[in-house]
Amino acid sequence: MQQISLTGPTLKTNLHTHTTFSDGVNSLSDVIKAYESMDYDVLAITDHNRWMDHRGASTGKLLVLNSNEPSLSHREHLLATGVMAPSPVDAGDRSCERTQEVIDWINQQGGFSTLNHPTWSGMSVDRLLELQRYHSIEICNAGSTGHGSEMSLTHWDELLRRGRRVWGLATDDSHSDWDRGLGWVELYCERDETAVTKTLKAGRFYATTGPKFEHIICDGARLQVRCEPVMGIAVVSAAGPVKVVHGGNNTVQELEWDLSKCDDSYLRIEIHGHDGRKAWSNPIFRD
Repeated sequence: MQQISLTGPTLKTNLHTHTTFSDGVNSLSDVIKAYESMDYDVLAITDHNRWMDHRGASTGKLLVLNSNEPSLSHREHLLATGVMAPSPVDAGDRSCERTQEVIDWINQQGGFSTLNHPTWSGMSVDRLLELQRYHSIEICNAGSTGHGSEMSLTHWDELLRRGRRVWGLATDDSHSDWDRGLGWVELYCERDETAVTKTLKAGRFYATTGPKFEHIICDGARLQVRCEPVMGIAVVSAAGPVKVVHGGNNTVQELEWDLSKCDDSYLRIEIHGHDGRKAWSNPIFRD
């Protein structure tokens, strides 16, 4: 398996946030203050079809990223993280026939491309397979909580089973006060916009609704996972859960597994807290 070593301090990051510049109810300054109060390190402002230069909005505590949410018909929305210009659909034709064009534009701009809330958007796996070259999908869009459509793990696993190398995000998609601090990513990098974008593209992060990994290490032959106390740790592959440590009452902190007989095309790790909150590693692929 692929060799990885994710350890050390991380940046608490929300990549999907709205303000009164689109359909959010709070001003940019109020949103920044709210995320600072929750000890976030990085925040992307992603107003619908509205790119603005927010470099001057960063504070001593919070890096504010330049981003956008190009929003097309049939609820096909994307995150354009780290771009420095308006998207081609910020004005004019926003038909979903242009979704691939927007993905390619984000990548050409050096940004990090994400397909948003596939379940809320009603996107089929076939549609996700039709689209190409995106870096990630939202596997947890907390702003869809209450709609019954916040999770898209099945979409993710179906893509991975078919050989797609796609990362998984958890985001707030915050529009109000109640939908902050519900889903985020923890990035293994320094607090710098270029480093953040590079780290996202490399998949050096995990997604969470609360629990924290301490480290994820794979030397190719052995997998080592350590996290805060949780109910269970599961390693998931195309075959479903293939290795589980389960204890209940938040008594589990470690998993080790000899991979010498593992022939899976990918592995990803989930941790499950007793309170129902979860975290997900990015997939580790067979070289």
